[in-house]
Amino acid sequence: MNRSALIQVLGAVAYGEQKAYDGAKARSEEAGNEEERRIWRTIAAEELRHHKGFVRRLVAQGADPDRAMAPYRSSLDRYHGKPAADGVAGTVQSYLGEGIAADMLRWLREVADSETAAFIDTVLDDELGHEAHALADLRDQMAASSNGRAEASAGARQMLLHMAGSGSGTLPAFGAFLALGRPIDLLANLVGGYVRRLASLGLLNPVHSIPDPLGLFARAS
Repeated sequence: MNRSALIQVLGAVAYGEQKAYDGAKARSEEAGNEEERRIWRTIAAEELRHHKGFVRRLVAQGADPDRAMAPYRSSLDRYHGKPAADGVAGTVQSYLGEGIAADMLRWLREVADSETAAFIDTVLDDELGHEAHALADLRDQMAASSNGRAEASAGARQMLLHMAGSGSGTLPAFGAFLALGRPIDLLANLVGGYVRRLASLGLLNPVHSIPDPLGLFARAS
């Protein structure tokens, strides 16, 4: 295992969880009713637990957490700093974002040390609930909109463009994800998961009809 790459990846994940906590906390404060406020407070508490847990894993590796997170702050701040899109577009981005985070953690669990992998299992238990909540919210909004499918497709495209723009200038830092190991599996998890989620919403053709020269979808299934 490439320890230096693991520290860099854990730094990215830890800071990502910090941003997820900040976002969930803000959603709880903006919630329109007590039930939604309770849900977002629970999600915020779980995201904070994830952040603190990944910080502890950095310390266990002998790393300075602030230093490990530093290369990723600007890109993640840019990504999360953009005002959320309204309606269906914003909700599909939340749903896909939850899925991308979970898919990345599934890969990390396979390439990290055993103690980090065991902690990731507890994080994924929470993420299943987060993704389910985001999906239910998305389906409700799509059903209520006269043009829900088109709005969701546009939101998904906007998300990819925003991700690409947010990461510009910091791509070398994200190279640690490839250096840590099993890069094809990482790509399979991310690409395959993203496409499957869109297909399940009826936003593109079934996965088997999409060219897959590297066998990414087969690896991710």
